[in-house]
Amino acid sequence: MYRILSPTAILGYGFPRKSFEEALLLDLDLIAVDAGSMDAGPYYLGSGEQYVGGSALKRDLELVIAGAIEKDCPLIIGSAGFSGGDVSLKSTVDLVKELLEESVIQPVRLAVIPSGVPGNIKQEVFDKLEPLGEMPPLTRETWEKSVVVAQMGCEPIMAALDEGAQIIVCGRAYDPAIFSADPIRRGYPKGVCLHAAKILECGAIACEPGSGSDCLIGEITREGKAMFFPTNRIRSATIRSVAAHTLYEKSAPDIFRFPGGLLNIQNTLYSQECEDRVSLSGSQYQAEPYSVKLEGSRSLGKRVISIVSLKSWDGIPSEIPVYGRNGVEARYVKEPIEEMGIVVVAQSVDARKAKDALAFVRSTMLHFGYEGRISTAGNLAFPLSPSDLELGKNDGLSAALFVAGSRDPIFQGMFIKIWDSILLALNEQHPDLGREVSFEYVIGDRENPIALLETVGRTYAEAKEEHQRKERSLNGQVDALRSSFSNIEAGVAYAWSVHHLLRDQELIGKFFPIEISNYSDGEWSGFTHHSARYEWFESSENCDRVDETLNGIEEDSIPGNYRKKDVPLQQVAQVIRSKNAGINEITYDILFNSEAEYEQALQSGAFSPSEVAAFMELDRNQIRGCFRYDPALAIKLTLRRDQLCGSPGERDTFGAQQHTRLLALKL
Repeated sequence: MYRILSPTAILGYGFPRKSFEEALLLDLDLIAVDAGSMDAGPYYLGSGEQYVGGSALKRDLELVIAGAIEKDCPLIIGSAGFSGGDVSLKSTVDLVKELLEESVIQPVRLAVIPSGVPGNIKQEVFDKLEPLGEMPPLTRETWEKSVVVAQMGCEPIMAALDEGAQIIVCGRAYDPAIFSADPIRRGYPKGVCLHAAKILECGAIACEPGSGSDCLIGEITREGKAMFFPTNRIRSATIRSVAAHTLYEKSAPDIFRFPGGLLNIQNTLYSQECEDRVSLSGSQYQAEPYSVKLEGSRSLGKRVISIVSLKSWDGIPSEIPVYGRNGVEARYVKEPIEEMGIVVVAQSVDARKAKDALAFVRSTMLHFGYEGRISTAGNLAFPLSPSDLELGKNDGLSAALFVAGSRDPIFQGMFIKIWDSILLALNEQHPDLGREVSFEYVIGDRENPIALLETVGRTYAEAKEEHQRKERSLNGQVDALRSSFSNIEAGVAYAWSVHHLLRDQELIGKFFPIEISNYSDGEWSGFTHHSARYEWFESSENCDRVDETLNGIEEDSIPGNYRKKDVPLQQVAQVIRSKNAGINEITYDILFNSEAEYEQALQSGAFSPSEVAAFMELDRNQIRGCFRYDPALAIKLTLRRDQLCGSPGERDTFGAQQHTRLLALKL
């Protein structure tokens, strides 16, 4: 049996120390933690900045490094620095080395695996790229000006482990690769390893209640079974929670492609082993010609932002996002749904601490689990990438803020309780930040609207000139009695430029150089370089032929006895959520309360592509697919995004608040 600890969804999101200590009481074969994503937009790859606060990153790294040393097992970090780009990878590696030098006395072998495009093959790579989904045309000039990473699979990590690395810090990596590389290397079945890794990638999000800031254990057997359980006793792994997480952020519910093949879970079986433990088996791996995904970000110019409290939105141009009206999405909010805007400001004499505390509050609020929660993929719609803005110093205090929105009525009703719980978690995990940083928040709604103005220009002067025109369009509606934040010089704006596939085997073999070094007696030595081998995934397991249409809901599958629409979806569904599936799609997951209600939904006719398009007021060609997934009693809807996530003009970078479109649906 092979046992893996996933301590948190993102390195720097934090986790309860007690949960982690409970995990360390077990025999562990691996500690692995993902550190990044494309979800937060193109800024982080383009700029090389971290998404989480420095204090939170250091705290999590201290604990996972100490845990791996104590358990004498590998520690693997994926997508270091959030984007996995070379700049943010280096900053993470520097921190890892600093922590080793401060506290570790025994020898440690460190591997670093960059994921940037090697300069000597950059032009050859450009000629071989294929767009993934709908992307703007990629010119050679844009390619040259973009910061680009490739998403590594298992093989470079396996090669580092073959060289005896105990700590491996990866650039951009396919999330499940960091959890599955070692057990596959040791001969465990590929299909179950990859499926287990998909569940483990976000920590206790796969539990009830879910949390992106808590620990999850996965155990894999050579017979092809994987079991999951949390170490925090307030949580449980259930068939519903584990099967539902299988769907998370994926365009389809049952076929997942990755470097070197696909994972087929059409025949996966789930079993509730005991109250808090779930197992799965039957997941199958099938080989395909090797490919890797490339991601790239380019700069657009300087950005100016204003967040303005209004007396009313009367007369405000419809294209301006106004919280209370159209801040979360361009469509105006319709009763009975209400829209809420939240501006959170952190202040401290220490600018770094204000920034770190704000980052903790923002990431915790995004994934906070609360009673009655239905939108389990995220609580907030962030319009900006980066989400956090620094305001500079005033009266000796440095300040930073984020703005976000919600159309979720349950979140809005629980907001005060959620806020208090987040501050409690901040004080528990980062007492210095709790003492030295103060917070205030401003709420925008129908009665007290808040406008968001965003302008991008080649220079600040150009951006400000256009920005002033937008400010004048507020038509004297500015509310001087409430807080506003005007003309914030928000740095460089970025846009996604590359979301492409590379299939050329020879070129792929030149990516992901493995850099090995040894730390002992306060010195670094033994620097060597290695390459990955790509034969691990050449043969498939014994598996059925893949039918990618098996669980699709098509027009002709709708029965003739179309029923009267009188049952609210919220009455029969336990979870209604939305989330990005890559940068150019959004996927919706609806998990039903019971098998009978699930069948009622399937028979209703409401989830055919044309019905979904009609209800959501979309063109039919925006619907990428409608699917059923019986193990989770779930229906999945995947749509083309109106724009690439996190680009200027965005209203919901993560796509996490689009689920409210479904709240008015009746079956």
